[in-house]
Amino acid sequence: MGACDILDDDLSVCGVDCRIEYQMRLQTKMRTKVDDVLRAEDERPLADTLAKWLTPVFSNHAHDIDLTFYSTDGTDEQRHYSTESVNGQTASFTFYLPRENYNHLALVNNNMSDGLYLIGADHSVTYTIRQGSQDTLPSLTAPVYTARALIDAADQEENHTFMVDLYMTTCAVALVLDTTARKMPHITACLLGTASAFSVSDSTFHYENSRPVRCEQVNPQCFAVVSLPSRDNAQQTPTRQQQPPKKYTASASTSLWQMAVYVTIPDGSVTQTVLDIDYPLQADALEIIKCTVQDDGSLVPAETTHIGATVQLDWNKGSDHNLDI
Repeated sequence: MGACDILDDDLSVCGVDCRIEYQMRLQTKMRTKVDDVLRAEDERPLADTLAKWLTPVFSNHAHDIDLTFYSTDGTDEQRHYSTESVNGQTASFTFYLPRENYNHLALVNNNMSDGLYLIGADHSVTYTIRQGSQDTLPSLTAPVYTARALIDAADQEENHTFMVDLYMTTCAVALVLDTTARKMPHITACLLGTASAFSVSDSTFHYENSRPVRCEQVNPQCFAVVSLPSRDNAQQTPTRQQQPPKKYTASASTSLWQMAVYVTIPDGSVTQTVLDIDYPLQADALEIIKCTVQDDGSLVPAETTHIGATVQLDWNKGSDHNLDI
């Protein structure tokens, strides 16, 4: 009985079960946006085709999830790592962790997203999603969701549940052309000006060494692409909710992102149109741009206030170019 007085009852070295519940938060109502832009009766088949292509892109179902826990004692070291296969909007996991505080980072669908890869996972400050290094990148094939959360397990004496919300880091753009596009032998498009990397620990996008992202052809008159977002307002340009100054037109100097479209016309020459867009392409957003195709292959955007167009005829003669690099 006397020995009981010298027993160490400090349980801080023991672990605790932390139950973490994940919820994927999708903001964009994809079908509503498609139906709002493609509302004409003759556009219904195109709206259905585009919505079908976009359905997996704006899915709030996870397929795989990387879960990493980092120390908050100044070393920022990785304390625990787990990768799980899931299939749903929500997921729940229980981890037995030593009693301390953690900076927790989560990444969804990384293994399904061609064109992006993860670096620096040993420390939270270097945990980064980065573009590939190819000259032109493929469109992403799945939405990427991320989360960061503080897991306070230092003072937990029993099991505790934490709620973590995951938000989409990627976005999508669709280019819709009029029926003249069906008469053109070949059309390609790519997205320019999007982020090259994303730091998960502080939700910061980086734009150094940004690469063009190739659009996929949904049908002969529609192209779509999934990527990281563009910059925010880098310059003082009117927002889409403001009345722009008289004679204001978006241009390369005011654009935040661009689309380069190459149309091969029947004589074999190629016309390049660069669309300059001055409003941000944001994470979790879907932007749909409608254009008319002229006989010379140039594009005229339906909205000319916030979208400018620079055209170069005879950009390259037929058989002298490779638009699919």
